[in-house]
Amino acid sequence: MGSVRPTAFEYSLFTRKPEQNVFPVLSELGIGVTAYGVLAHGLFSGKAKSAEKGGHRSHLPWFHPGNFEQNMKLVDALAAIAAENQVTASQMAIAWALAKRTDLVPVVGARTMEQLESTLAALRLQLSAEDVARIEAAVPPEAVAGTRYLPQLMKMLDSER
Repeated sequence: MGSVRPTAFEYSLFTRKPEQNVFPVLSELGIGVTAYGVLAHGLFSGKAKSAEKGGHRSHLPWFHPGNFEQNMKLVDALAAIAAENQVTASQMAIAWALAKRTDLVPVVGARTMEQLESTLAALRLQLSAEDVARIEAAVPPEAVAGTRYLPQLMKMLDSER
C-alpha cells in the first residue's frame, strides 16, 4: 500500500509560481495538489473591495490602492471571457485550475447554498487548451500588481524559495 502525501499550495491565475518548480516534481512523483486561494482571496468572486481599513484584506498587497485597480482590470478581462461562456469569473477561475491539472482539488469556501451551487457548476465546465491559453493571455502573472502577502510574510513561504 502506498503512502499518503498531502500537498497544499496557493494556486490561482494570480499565483502561478508552483507551475515552475513544484508541480513538475509532484507530477513525476504521482502526487496530487490541494489548491487554496483559487479565487485570489476573493478578487475573482466580484465581491472583493479594495483594502478597507480594518478589513481582513487590508494586509494583502493585491488590495492596496493602485494595485487593486490594476488587478481588477485583470479580473474584468477574465469576467469578459466568462460572460462569453455564460458563467462567472469565479467559475472560470475554478475551471481554469482544474484544466491545468487533472489531479488538483480546489479548496473554495462557500457561505451560502447559492455560492456552493455556483462552485459546483464550475465542475461542469470543460476548457480546451485554446480556452486555457486565452485565459492565461488575458490574465498574465506578470501583470498582477503587488505580492500575495506583505514582504516579511512572503519570505517565510516555502513556495517562494
